[in-house]
Amino acid sequence: MILQDPDKLVIAGVRHEWDLARGELRIGGMPSVTMFRDSSLARLMSAFLAMVGPRRFALALQAEGLRSTDGDWSVISAFSTFEEGFVELARYAAVSGWGGWELVDLDRDAKVAVFRVANGWESVLPRDGSAFNGGLVAGKLTGLCQRLFETTCWPRQTAFVAEGDAYDEFVIEASARSLDDEMRELAAVDQATAADLQHMLATVHASANAREAALAERDRMVAELQDKLELIAEQRQAILTLSTPIIELWDEVVAIPIVGAIDASRTAQMMERLLEAILQRRARFAILDLTGVEAIDTATADNFLRIVRAVKLLGAQGVIAGIGPNVAQTLVGLGVDLTAIPTFSNLREALRAFIAAPRRAASRAESSVNASIVKELSR
Repeated sequence: MILQDPDKLVIAGVRHEWDLARGELRIGGMPSVTMFRDSSLARLMSAFLAMVGPRRFALALQAEGLRSTDGDWSVISAFSTFEEGFVELARYAAVSGWGGWELVDLDRDAKVAVFRVANGWESVLPRDGSAFNGGLVAGKLTGLCQRLFETTCWPRQTAFVAEGDAYDEFVIEASARSLDDEMRELAAVDQATAADLQHMLATVHASANAREAALAERDRMVAELQDKLELIAEQRQAILTLSTPIIELWDEVVAIPIVGAIDASRTAQMMERLLEAILQRRARFAILDLTGVEAIDTATADNFLRIVRAVKLLGAQGVIAGIGPNVAQTLVGLGVDLTAIPTFSNLREALRAFIAAPRRAASRAESSVNASIVKELSR
């Protein structure tokens, strides 16, 4: 013991400070309380023990010990190893009346630690003689091992001062057991108190609320995704409309400039719009302008043929304009026969051919062609 001044002491290297004006004690810088162990503290703990029973009492102490290791861990983590830090923590425990703490064994690989506590205040308090597994110290040691092993741990007491042993011994090891499991076990054997049941009911309510919140969030996300899908569909339709414009070049002449690849879906959309334009504008001449098509395959060529055949069924003439050298070579290489379809080098030549042709009466029977046929042809 080192006497510095009446309000400050260093005992075994641990600083004790009193603020007499505020009635406050700090041990190692942490707020602390002292009381007579065998009277005040014993009566306090005995009241709780009688109220809830030995097992519930031990679990409650263990839970609070588990949650109160922040300060203890700050002492240990100041050292390079857990073993060194625990020696320092044991000094704090000794000068604070918590008994003599000793780390007997530590196996990091197996995640097992063995501790001994001599003259711990929990063990020597006057009570009814009943021993219980664990307690506040057991909870603290378990919390420290959970931080060290980075997994859930559980204490197992193997020696009891209350039963005549020289020390309390605790084996702390990795385990799937939890305090919630212990509480459910108490309830199963009708040993749970009203407080236990209220705690478990609150846990159930919290889980139900969390589930409802998760379902509400899921519904919100589904609605949000649905809105996005609808927006994407609208944008896709707008893009398709812009990518397949129908241009009225002359009286009874419409043209559809084609850019990019033509798949089955786009073919159906192009065909539907073109056939509707032919009906609405009484067109006799429909030009497929391929000037913007740089590559073609058999499927694309077949799609063009389908469009031209559909135009012919409405009594109009479908022609192809703007076939470039690369596309022409590809068509020849693929063996695609376009001899039955009039072709022109560009859109101007196709329009000139129509203007130069003699006028003929429309050969299509418009009365028999309606929107239902257009949709059927577009399939």
